[in-house]
Amino acid sequence: MNILTKIRRNKSVIIGFTEKIVLDLILYNFSTLLAVLLRFDFSVKKSFIHIDDPVGILSNFIFIAFAVIFRLPEQIWRYVSVKEISDVFFTVTFSKIVYGLFLYLWKPNIRWSRGVYLISWFIAIFFLTGIRIFVRILMENNKHEKISTRRKKRVLVIGAGDAGEKVIREIVEHPQLNYEIEGILDDDIRKKGGKIHGYTVIGPIDRLPFIVEERKIDVVLVAIPSAPRRLFRKIISLVSNTPVEVKTLPGIWEIIDGKVSISSIRNVKLEDLLPRPEIITETSDIRKYIEGKRILVTGAGGSIGSEIVRQVASFNPETLLILDKGENGVFNVEMDLREKLHFTDEIPLICDIRNREKVFKIFEKFKPHVVFHAAAHKHVPLMEKNPDEAVMNNIFGTKNLLDASIVNGVERFVNISTDKAVNPTSIMGASKRVIELMLKHYTGKGSTVFTSVRFGNVLGSAGSVIKIFEKQIRETGVLTITDPNMERYFMLIPEAVQLVLHAGALGKGGEIFVLKMGERVNIMELAKTYVKLSGFEVGKDIKIKIIGNRGGEKIFEELWSENEQLEKTPNPYILRIKTTGLNNEKAFFTNLSILKNAAENLEFNEIRKIFMKIIPEAKLN
Repeated sequence: MNILTKIRRNKSVIIGFTEKIVLDLILYNFSTLLAVLLRFDFSVKKSFIHIDDPVGILSNFIFIAFAVIFRLPEQIWRYVSVKEISDVFFTVTFSKIVYGLFLYLWKPNIRWSRGVYLISWFIAIFFLTGIRIFVRILMENNKHEKISTRRKKRVLVIGAGDAGEKVIREIVEHPQLNYEIEGILDDDIRKKGGKIHGYTVIGPIDRLPFIVEERKIDVVLVAIPSAPRRLFRKIISLVSNTPVEVKTLPGIWEIIDGKVSISSIRNVKLEDLLPRPEIITETSDIRKYIEGKRILVTGAGGSIGSEIVRQVASFNPETLLILDKGENGVFNVEMDLREKLHFTDEIPLICDIRNREKVFKIFEKFKPHVVFHAAAHKHVPLMEKNPDEAVMNNIFGTKNLLDASIVNGVERFVNISTDKAVNPTSIMGASKRVIELMLKHYTGKGSTVFTSVRFGNVLGSAGSVIKIFEKQIRETGVLTITDPNMERYFMLIPEAVQLVLHAGALGKGGEIFVLKMGERVNIMELAKTYVKLSGFEVGKDIKIKIIGNRGGEKIFEELWSENEQLEKTPNPYILRIKTTGLNNEKAFFTNLSILKNAAENLEFNEIRKIFMKIIPEAKLN
């Protein structure tokens, strides 16, 4: 591409640069003329001006050279900032210094005034910075006028610290956000009455509901990145009867890193509202039994299974066997391993655990040391209508894995159970309870340590209440609740899996471990809070509909029964259920055979009867 072609293609850019440098040059020379007039009481002293003579022309070339060096023609004046102003200062200053040296060293006899020289330096900086600031103010005013017809959202900022200052500044500088700050709340009484960018700290956070009502607030913006979750719960509680939208910022490390901006504001995540702090524990005991070992994860494409895969990968296993019957799930988790975690020692396996022959071949070929079993049908209403699937997949799929583990010398087998296995009222819960009992009966039959880990609902898993709420808000505007009194335990997926891995290290054989999940959460209150955090109002924008029990659902979930005795473990978040006597082993497996036959023949009523025979405490309709 020749020079002329480049010039033609960049014609508009070149014209823009030329216009800016010419305007700067005019102002630069005008500053000299004005300096002469000021120095000599507005008397024109042509011999001191030096604009159109050879010395003045040299001065202009010196200025142009430094303007190019400091990239003044490339500045976009509507976004002028301290950086652009400093570039103007250095351009004018260096131009005057070089020009002054020239006059002293090479033209000592020329008539010039040191007073004019200094005055012109000051005026040139004033003119060149002034024109830029004027253009920015003009553009900002035009931008405000364009959006002035839209009703602005009234914003109340919580937090008068560094994050609050930065957010307020960005809101002020970005009127296109259509936010109007009404004030600031902060619990530090020393800040009350103070101002940040002209906005007043009104008082403490306890005044939130009164300020929201008095000033018709639309958005409450929590600008305290390091705030504990209890603060978010307090804020949500204070505005629970108002239609305001609550938003927050990322963590404090992002402020330190300079990453927080107005684009970082996000809606409060539901995880922030768990009635307890996030669980984080030491991981050395996990590494001892995973590092350098071959690890098999069943149900690896699911929410829990895929998180087990990701966390196990961080402990440097020899090989990760990721097994699932769905190819999409396996594909996605394998991509995560390779692209996000840079782990390449994985083997993807597409296999239905009901396929006994293939399960045995996989165990024989890859010889896993540790198995994490997360493959199961888990939807309660669906399993009520398809009890045969719960039996064949959950129970007998698991039995295939247990048998293969014993034959091939697996060291540890960790089964993912559920709170629905406690006093089960559903087919799914009953199938999980049978699995817990089956692991106890298998203990001692070989060298494998069999362990079950029981916990409640996890936030954000596929098919969880949170995902259902998201979909319903997006598609229908109606949230469906089984019962207004229903309560559930909740845990984050990463912390649940972390505790599962810990429980695997604690297992000696046949135990059931229970994860301490904090307080139960009322689903109706959860729904109302979720609606509010989504920026809507219950009854006005989103409706909540009570649909009644869909079959097998409990009002209150339990993590252990009255007959189960608990004992502490070295991990404060994990409890161990003391081993109690088991029913007759021969009768247990005989009933399992009858259960399998009933499932194969789709005898649904018979399946329920056999479950209640195996699990006397079960209450299946």
